Amino acid sequence: MSLRSNADDVGQVDYDEAAATERSMHDWDRPARLSLTIVQTVATATGTDHESMEPLYSVLDPDAICDLMNSASDDSVRLSFTYEGCSVTVQSSGEITVTADT
Repeated sequence: MSLRSNADDVGQVDYDEAAATERSMHDWDRPARLSLTIVQTVATATGTDHESMEPLYSVLDPDAICDLMNSASDDSVRLSFTYEGCSVTVQSSGEITVTADT
């Protein structure tokens, strides 16, 4: 597993070669928004500059994702969606998993 830093300092992205997935952990105590962590993880997975990507809000409401994850009383909430040709899963623990669709 290799570690890559995100350009906007939202944390580290781990690449799991066996599973062909990118993983990051959103830090709820940092000022970066959950939506930025999602976009940066997808940008890393696709090798794309996040500024050239479709806005996340065109796929789903970033505030609703954050509200849903923040309202979870435990780490059992999971939301999956497709964004920029990738399957994205966000968990209330803060874990974000991105797998490029083939």
